[in-house]
Amino acid sequence: MLTQQKAFSFFLFSALLMTQTTYASNEEVLKLEKKTTTTKKVIEIEQVKEDETITVYGDKNTLDPEQALLNEVAGGTNFIDLQKFKGSQSSVAKVLINEPGIIVQEFFGGNDQPRINIRGSGIQDNPVSRGIQLLYDGLSLNQADGSFILGLLDPEQARSISVYRGANANRYGATTLGGAIDFSLRNALNNTRSSASIELGSYQLKKLGLRLQNQEKNWDYYLQASHSQGDGWRDHSEAKRNNLMLNISWDIKNLTNRTYVNWTNNNFEMPFLLSKERSISDPRSVLGDNDSSFDQFMNIRNRDPHRDTQQFRLANKTLWTTNQTEQSLGFYAEKVDDEFKNPVIQTNTESTNYGLDYVLNYNAYQDTELDTDYQLFISANKGFLPREYYSIAPSDGRLLQKFSDVDQNASNLVIGSQIQHALTAKLNIVAALQWVQNEREIIDKLNAGILNSTFNYSALNPKIGIVYNQEDNYRYYANISKSSESPTFWQLAISSPNPNDPLNAYLQINDLKMQTAKTFEIGTQRQTPYFSWQASYYYAQVKDELISEVQDFAIDGTTVNYDHDTKHQGIELGINANTVEGVFHKSDYITFKLIYNWSDFTFDGGRYDKKRIAGVPEHLLYSEVGYGFSETLSFSFNVRWQPKETYVDHINAGLTQDSYTLLGAKLTWQPSARMNFFIDAQNLTGETYQTAYVVRGFSADDPNVPTFIPGPDFNVSAGLTFHW
Repeated sequence: MLTQQKAFSFFLFSALLMTQTTYASNEEVLKLEKKTTTTKKVIEIEQVKEDETITVYGDKNTLDPEQALLNEVAGGTNFIDLQKFKGSQSSVAKVLINEPGIIVQEFFGGNDQPRINIRGSGIQDNPVSRGIQLLYDGLSLNQADGSFILGLLDPEQARSISVYRGANANRYGATTLGGAIDFSLRNALNNTRSSASIELGSYQLKKLGLRLQNQEKNWDYYLQASHSQGDGWRDHSEAKRNNLMLNISWDIKNLTNRTYVNWTNNNFEMPFLLSKERSISDPRSVLGDNDSSFDQFMNIRNRDPHRDTQQFRLANKTLWTTNQTEQSLGFYAEKVDDEFKNPVIQTNTESTNYGLDYVLNYNAYQDTELDTDYQLFISANKGFLPREYYSIAPSDGRLLQKFSDVDQNASNLVIGSQIQHALTAKLNIVAALQWVQNEREIIDKLNAGILNSTFNYSALNPKIGIVYNQEDNYRYYANISKSSESPTFWQLAISSPNPNDPLNAYLQINDLKMQTAKTFEIGTQRQTPYFSWQASYYYAQVKDELISEVQDFAIDGTTVNYDHDTKHQGIELGINANTVEGVFHKSDYITFKLIYNWSDFTFDGGRYDKKRIAGVPEHLLYSEVGYGFSETLSFSFNVRWQPKETYVDHINAGLTQDSYTLLGAKLTWQPSARMNFFIDAQNLTGETYQTAYVVRGFSADDPNVPTFIPGPDFNVSAGLTFHW
C-alpha cells in the first residue's frame, strides 16, 4: 500500500515536471498563439476515407458549439468530449469520475447505480437517485417525481457531455442543488462515423457495439446497438445491459427536426454490504458465505437481491432560427418497468412519463460588441408511477405477499427567463428567474385509501451573475442563486420491512418539505492550446435538507427534513497541461492533469451540530501524467487519492471509510484513421479499500452490521473500435 507521503510526492513531482517542460517551450507557445490569432477561425472536417486524414483549418483551440455555450455561463461547468476520451466508456461512472466538482463512488460496479453527486446533492440516498437533472439533448431523463435510474444510460450513445453545476442549470428546468448533466447524442451530422467496437476485461466483462449512420440530401439517420455483460468483481454481482438507439433528422432551410427512439434493458444482481472487517479480510464474499448470525439472517444467495429495468423512450425536437431568434420545441414519452428487489422487499413500478420543453432565444442587436440576449423557457412533465410492494421469504427469496399497492402521480411546471447584457466589451451581466410548481399524489389501492396523500410544492428561484472575459477563452465569473428540490416518491412513501417477521411489513407516508438553498459562487477558467484550468469556490446555506438516516440492517432508511440549516462549501479545481511536440524527439509530448475536490458539508445546529454530513470525502485528488510517443500512441499513469478517513454516520463517532491510494495506467493507440485501441488498468497494486458505504445517522453498536461496499482489486479492460 502506498503511504500518503508517497502519494503527495507523486503529485508534487508531476506538477514540477509540467512546470519545467511547459516553461521551457514558452517561446514556441507564444509563436503558435500569435499565428493562430491571425488565422481564420473556421474548422472544416472532411469525411475520413481510406488513406485520408482529418484536415483542420484555423484555430487549433476552436471550441465545440456545446463547449462555447458553457463558456457563457456565469458559473462552474464541465465539458467532456467523448470522441477524444481515452479509456473505457462502458459506464457513466467511468466517464465522470475524473472531473472537478463531480464525486463518483461505485456502488456495486458495472451498470448499477453509482453514487454520483454534485455539491452534496442526494448524497444521503442509497443508491443516489435524485439531486441532479439528467438530459438527452436538453430533454429530461428523470422520471416525473425527480428520480432517475442511472444504470440505463450508455455513455457511448453520446458525443459529448455538458455539466452545469448547481443553479447554472436553471435553463434546463433543473432546480436542484446539483444542477444538470446533458448528454449530447451522436448523430450523422456531428462528425460521427459508422463503427463497430468490442471491449473485454476482468471479471468476464464483454461489450459489443455497432453504429451506423448516413446522410441523404436533407435527411440523416444514426443507429446504435450495444450489449454489455459481466460477472462483476464480487460474488452475486452479474450484470447485463442491452441498448438500442435510433435518431432521424430532416431539415428545410432554417428548420431542423430530429426524432429519437431509445430502448434499454438493464439487469444486475446486488451483492449487498459487508462489515468493515469482512470488507478487508474477504471482500469478494457476500452474506451467507459464513456461519455468523448476520450470514444466516441475511443470506444474499437465498434472498437474491437484484434490479431488472426496461425502458422505451420516444422523443422529438424541432429547432428553427431567424436572424435574431432561435426557438426549440421538444417533447418526450417513455415507459419504464422496474423490478427492484432488496434483501427484504421487492417493488414493482410501471411508470409512464410525458414531458415538453420550449425555449426562445432572442438577440437584440445594439452594436457588434454590446449585445443583449433574452431567453424564455418553459418545461412541463407529468408521470404515473404505480408501485407494488412485496415481502420476501428469507429461505428462498420468493414473494410472500403484497403488503402495499399505490398509484403515484407527479406533475411539474417550470417557467423561467434570463437576460444576458453586455455592459462593456468584456463584462456581461446575467439575471435569471425561475418559477417552479411540483405536485405529488399518492393513492392507496390496497387499504381503502388510508395512505391517500397530496403534496404541493412551489418556489421562486432567482439568479444573478457576472462574466468577465479578459480575452478569448479566459474568463472570471461570480453568481448568487437560489435552488429548490422536492422529495421523490422513494422518500415520501417509506416501506418499513421487518426481516424477522416479513409478513408484518407495511408502508407509511413521510410528510416532507421542499429542500431549498442559497448559493454563492466565484471562479475562473482559462483555455489555451497548452495550458487550461478551471477553479470554483461555492458556499451554500441549505434549509430543510433531505437527510436519510438508515438503521441497523441498512434496508430501513427514513428521510427527514433536517430541523436546522446545513452548510455546503467546496473548491472544484481542474488543471490540464501539455508540452509542444519535440520533448525528446521530433513528435513526442508530455501531458498532465490534476483534479482536486474539497467538500466541506456540515450541520449548523440541531442534533448533529458542527458535525460533518456523512457520505462524501472531504478531500479527493486525481492526477495523471502521460507521455505521447506520437499523435497516434500514448501512455499515461494516474493516481486517485482519498487522504483521510471518512465517517459513515452523521454523528461522526462511529465507523469510517478508510483512506486509500489507487494507481492506474492507460495505453491508447491509433494505428490508422480507421482504428482505435486502448488498454485501461486500475488498482495496479491491488489495494484493499471501501468504495462506498451506507450513510447512517448513528453507527450501529455491533461492528459486524453490514455497512461497506469493498472496491475491486486489480482489473483491466481493453477495447478496439473500427471506423468506416
